[in-house]
Amino acid sequence: MTGRRERTILFMDLVRPLPSGPLDVIGDVHGEADALRELMQARLGYRADGSHPQGRHAVFVGDLVDRGEDSLAVARQVRTWIEAGRASCVLGNHELNLLLGKRRSGNEWFYGEPQALTGSGGLIPQRVLGTEAERAELLEFVETLPLALERADLRVVHACWQRESLDVLRAARGSARERFHAAREHVESALMARGVHPDMIEADVERQNANPVAVCTSGLERPAAAPFRAGGRMRRVERVPWWQDYDEAPAVVFGHYWRGLVESDWPAARGPYLFAGTPPEAALGPRRNAYCVDFGVGYRNPGRARGDAQGKRNALAALRWPEREIVTDTGGHWSAR
Repeated sequence: MTGRRERTILFMDLVRPLPSGPLDVIGDVHGEADALRELMQARLGYRADGSHPQGRHAVFVGDLVDRGEDSLAVARQVRTWIEAGRASCVLGNHELNLLLGKRRSGNEWFYGEPQALTGSGGLIPQRVLGTEAERAELLEFVETLPLALERADLRVVHACWQRESLDVLRAARGSARERFHAAREHVESALMARGVHPDMIEADVERQNANPVAVCTSGLERPAAAPFRAGGRMRRVERVPWWQDYDEAPAVVFGHYWRGLVESDWPAARGPYLFAGTPPEAALGPRRNAYCVDFGVGYRNPGRARGDAQGKRNALAALRWPEREIVTDTGGHWSAR
């Protein structure tokens, strides 16, 4: 009975412990099932069942789904490894969007719809378009994911590690979806009490930055110098490079921010590129202990549809810990220090 109660409490925890031992922290997969197989088995040495001959443990930073050819296969594979105790995963903003019922560019597949290729009239290739049963299956899985993982030397989150947000979430119970709605209701009440119009940029920023679930999954934001289009909609706020002020001792690994391997792929259309002047493999922050492992593999499937070579200039990557090495599905191998 005691063990069952402890497992239930752990399931409800939104911040959970990282396993001990060597880890491979894997960036945003975005439905690229073939890239995941190549990275895990050919580059990192995992077996098909998720085990590793050296006892390593795979940790995913979220955004398993959307944009790529087979989001369902990726989610099912990672779920199988998690249930076998061989992997861990945090919730990304793309999974959160599904939990909240938000339709976004790239998640059309979930609703059984093809994804149009912007500006061409063509379609982005998808192996699977979700059915009602598959939607229920996926939502059941992502509902169980925590927002962050931590141990003494290392932290993992999808987008942003902010002390205030993590302190709130450590004390919270319930699912990420429930906590998101509770925080949103609190913010809306506070805005109304102060007389802030819901359409003001100030309201947009507060809805993001005062919601700890939103901070963990999509980061801190600030007013943009000018509106820009990203993710299929116009935006008035832009992302904040929070890692520039991250000065805590434990290292932190995250994804989300589309770090470009070559300058020509820097996603300027999504707002200011946050890694300008920094080599893609370089550690970040004042202590050089922050690591972004999203190297834009989400660009790969639209690249296929356009018939261009962009898919060869991005990668699915993992940070090996404690080695502090970055390994990619395309054969890249760098020291990240």
